[in-house]
Amino acid sequence: MNQIKHVIFCIIDDVRSDQFFKLIDHGSLPNLKKLMSTGIYSKNCITDFPSLTYPTQVSMMTGTYTGNFLEEFCHGVPSFHWMNRNKNPPFLRSYNSIGSDERIQVYKLNDDLGNNCKTLFEMVGDGNTVSISQFISRGANYLFPERKTKLILYYLLIKHSHNINKYITKANYVAVKKLLKTFEKPDKFFDNKEAPIASNLLFVSSDVMMHLYGFDSELYKLNLFHIDKALGILLKGLDKLGYLNETVFAISSDHGNYKAKALGDFGNFFEENGLNHYHPRKAIKGNVNLGGFNSVGFFNLKSNENSDGRNWNHPTIAEMENYGPKRVNVLEKLFTLDGIQLMYYCDDENTSKKGIIHLKRRDQKTDKIIKSSIEYSGNSKEFKTKYSTEADDYDVFNYRNDEIASTLMDNRFHTLNEWLDATFHIDYPLYPDLLSRNFKNPRRADIIVSTCGDVAYNIKHGKKENKNLYLHDIGLKRSTIVPLIIGGSGDIPVKEISHCKITDIVPTLLKILGKKPHPSVVGESLI
Repeated sequence: MNQIKHVIFCIIDDVRSDQFFKLIDHGSLPNLKKLMSTGIYSKNCITDFPSLTYPTQVSMMTGTYTGNFLEEFCHGVPSFHWMNRNKNPPFLRSYNSIGSDERIQVYKLNDDLGNNCKTLFEMVGDGNTVSISQFISRGANYLFPERKTKLILYYLLIKHSHNINKYITKANYVAVKKLLKTFEKPDKFFDNKEAPIASNLLFVSSDVMMHLYGFDSELYKLNLFHIDKALGILLKGLDKLGYLNETVFAISSDHGNYKAKALGDFGNFFEENGLNHYHPRKAIKGNVNLGGFNSVGFFNLKSNENSDGRNWNHPTIAEMENYGPKRVNVLEKLFTLDGIQLMYYCDDENTSKKGIIHLKRRDQKTDKIIKSSIEYSGNSKEFKTKYSTEADDYDVFNYRNDEIASTLMDNRFHTLNEWLDATFHIDYPLYPDLLSRNFKNPRRADIIVSTCGDVAYNIKHGKKENKNLYLHDIGLKRSTIVPLIIGGSGDIPVKEISHCKITDIVPTLLKILGKKPHPSVVGESLI
């Protein structure tokens, strides 16, 4: 692979693996099919938990997952919306909204990563780097759009254009042509005349179209055709400039998608149970914050023992079972909400190096609560987890019903890759590992619930945002399995990889360039 001098990492936002390869099989994505035929590909690339845009893209751009980012090699972004309890009053992060400092919060992503991980741009070391339409851009030499205001305007125009299809088509082409310019005239973008060694190109249009019209709409599919055409322009342009044979492309997505069956309604749930929603802009002293809830909800609760309404601590299990002025059992009450099937929360004695995650599932037929648990041990790279059940005949993730996954239910600790090998083909792939890492993050929620996609609530920090049924946050295969193609140069082996994970992409690209990954990288090279 000595002749490979450039890598281009393309993230097509919101593409499910089976949808993607079906279009390739039908001949609808000829340029992507060409890249697939010249390298490695996988139909089972597993995304992160939760399968939401920014936590997953952070993992893609760093090659590591979240965790206790203050003490371990990992990143610090647990979800799309989260609470920072180290602030007084607590700070609420929402990457698609304005913060208390009146700044658009998505620009905080590079800070929120923490200092114990690095992006692809930072890891390639010497050489020019380019970030196109991507907010996770720490270490990039050139960004497009060049200014923050232009980048957010770019997103707003895509989302709110009256002629959305026409504008999105143009946006896809503009992004590709701008990247091509950095190869054509590098001295206009960098301090030297060298073409970029590593580039990231994000196509956000597919996510916008999926939420607006659905993955089953002709407009969504038409936009993927446009993205393929735009990539064709890039391939042809690089060939004309003499760079194509020394360039490798990685094509993947941050998450899949699904359509919820119905919209949920909280009604008077908060008031009836003595729960008061917290927001720092309001004078009232809240005792709960619902950080985000499409079909997966993230609940932050304030310890009963903390009398200061401005300062929050994580509550104990005993407190959650006897919570607020009405002393309600929140762990039971949340199961009364329409559609709630799954629940996850921490044990009281958890530390960065060991702990237990409690899991519950409500059986839809019998209304019985099924219990399981995950026990974790070790730091980031030495991390292992053990998945246990209360009874031998059932478990929360239904792993016992699978011949392969059931072999890891042996009362032993297992590694990330062992869980990958055993669960890539079923619902909730990698969950024993990914859930534990998420709960190790000090920015974690206290309780996470899921409707498994049956019901969508679409709430962000207590406020209902829309009536959208096309979403992508659940742990089922259709939301967690994405496509992966790494090809373009004759030096890449041509083969199908049975399964992999999104954190494998960065170390693979670094391997191709002859670079070493940062110690935080938990993914492994696929070559």
